[in-house]
Amino acid sequence: MPLVDEFVLRTLKLAERLPAKRLASFFGFTDAEIEPVTADLVSAGLIVIRDDYIELHPSAHAHFRGSEDGAPRVVDVDPWIERLWFDLVSRNMMAPDRARPTRNLLDIRPDGMARELPVSFARKAFQENFAEYLRKVRRISNPDRFSLYSVSDVEPERFGSVVIRGTEELVFDPQPRLRPHLLEVETENFARFRPLANALNDAYRALRGAEPSAAALSEFSRILSDTTVARAHNEFEFFDYTMWMAQNVSERTPGRQPIIGAPYIARNADLFVKLLEDLPNLSSDDGKAVEIRWFRPGGSIWGITPDLQETIASIKSAVRRKRGKAKFRTKLIIPPVSRRENPKRFDRIFDEGFVAPSGHLSPAMEVLLVSGIGAIVVVRVAFSATVSAPVGFAIVDKLGLERIEKALKWERTRQRSEELWANIERAEEMVSTSSPIELEEFGED
Repeated sequence: MPLVDEFVLRTLKLAERLPAKRLASFFGFTDAEIEPVTADLVSAGLIVIRDDYIELHPSAHAHFRGSEDGAPRVVDVDPWIERLWFDLVSRNMMAPDRARPTRNLLDIRPDGMARELPVSFARKAFQENFAEYLRKVRRISNPDRFSLYSVSDVEPERFGSVVIRGTEELVFDPQPRLRPHLLEVETENFARFRPLANALNDAYRALRGAEPSAAALSEFSRILSDTTVARAHNEFEFFDYTMWMAQNVSERTPGRQPIIGAPYIARNADLFVKLLEDLPNLSSDDGKAVEIRWFRPGGSIWGITPDLQETIASIKSAVRRKRGKAKFRTKLIIPPVSRRENPKRFDRIFDEGFVAPSGHLSPAMEVLLVSGIGAIVVVRVAFSATVSAPVGFAIVDKLGLERIEKALKWERTRQRSEELWANIERAEEMVSTSSPIELEEFGED
């Protein structure tokens, strides 16, 4: 609203009714100068002119609010209903991730008061995030020129969840160490997000992976008939990644690519999918389902990422492109040591879940097997006294696959395994895309 218009309205609010000439002289205007001002306010329905007297239209009173000094203030009311998400740890506005959350993800516990007092929490969260709201939602480039007068109403609808993606990077500087990236925010906003960052970091530090072992290394070498990983250990019994890569360059096996990290991280999943897509077209097997068997390692850190279901979906798509319409059946096989890690949280990602018999496979090994098509086999090795990570191979060569399937002997192992779940409906439908997923964690509308 132009400044002159605002002062005219405020003057009329105080005086209630003034002659037009007196109003003009009060502002130092001539009759000709005050006329366009009053004409604009009349057309806006804010004032009325009767017998050369000017007064406020009854509807104009709704634009005024009181103030501490008692002077009336004109407020432009911009009615706007917005659905916003705030994290229940640090009260910051969140942008929901496109990934739909599943029960396998790490759950960050919210502030209990946020659930007990949702209206007051949401009101305070919006007030603290008003500038961010103007900038990110209303697309106002200079939000500091606006201030929030009041929040007329708050209606918390439900608690939900958003996915926060993080990464863990193995760096050598010069000693190997793992560097987590758990929360990517602008530097100037980090102080506001510190409570959430601390909660994420605490949850991350509580996770544990499988311990490297000589037995696992020996089993890896036997299953793959490959000694490069075992030979790439230095005099301190630590794995030398540079030495290993040099060996694989000189002893390269067609249809076999070295990888580092879990099979489901994006880089490794993309490499595996590329190997599958480079295969010749696959013949259909009389409608028999393609089995994706995932022999997971021990440790609570395994699988707490949307990358897990995304990898399964990308493998299915790659096989479908080479084989045409295909049916799939996914199986998760866990080592006995992981029984206490709530394995059923994966039951919406895998059609079936089993506990393998004791001694079947080392908890420090992991095998992702697409029956008759390809596999990823990794073993956890120690890079230093405090840092370990999986290394191994993505494989599509026929002899390698036959060796892996023979070593795993799933048909006999299945008879001695304990079944944890079997999704019958999905078995009948043979869905070939990622299953519907939910979460329980931490946002509020």
